[in-house]
Amino acid sequence: MASVNVKIDNLFPNLIAIKNIDILKLNIIGNNFKKTFGSDIKTTLNGNTLFDKNSINYLNIQIRYMLEYLLKPYCKNFVFNVCDIWLNKYDNNDYQESHTHPSDFSFIIYYKVDKSYTIFNNPVKNLLEMRDSKIFDKHCKPKLEQGDLIIFPSYLEHWVKPNSNNITIAGNIKIIEMIK
Repeated sequence: MASVNVKIDNLFPNLIAIKNIDILKLNIIGNNFKKTFGSDIKTTLNGNTLFDKNSINYLNIQIRYMLEYLLKPYCKNFVFNVCDIWLNKYDNNDYQESHTHPSDFSFIIYYKVDKSYTIFNNPVKNLLEMRDSKIFDKHCKPKLEQGDLIIFPSYLEHWVKPNSNNITIAGNIKIIEMIK
């Protein structure tokens, strides 16, 4: 039998980055919670400044470090802007419906949690459900714990299972410039 070379490639990868950070370096100064989103979860989405200057600097360093890994295949250097940051407070089996974010990347910090309740949908979940696929996962639940920071492409649809007594910090990142 003749030798056959098989090349495996990855089309449209959905790369994410996860890193445990020191949440004690995040000094929250804004906490004006209002019910938002379709699930009426309490958030600071439309509130004032969330962190002090040292906290923002620390978070920017962590995000930059993680983006370097995510953007390495595409560029040598980049400029980014953290567009939004807000707290999500889960009480009494609060949840968040399936959604995406209007940015390039988004992040979640598991600030005060007993475990992660975030579920990511496969970008072709609907097609997989129509075909009743037994091969490909329709959902992914990364193993995340308190102190973890996850950065993911904003187009990845995700949702949060009902949970109580947990706080996450979420935000959006816009890539302003990429230098090849």
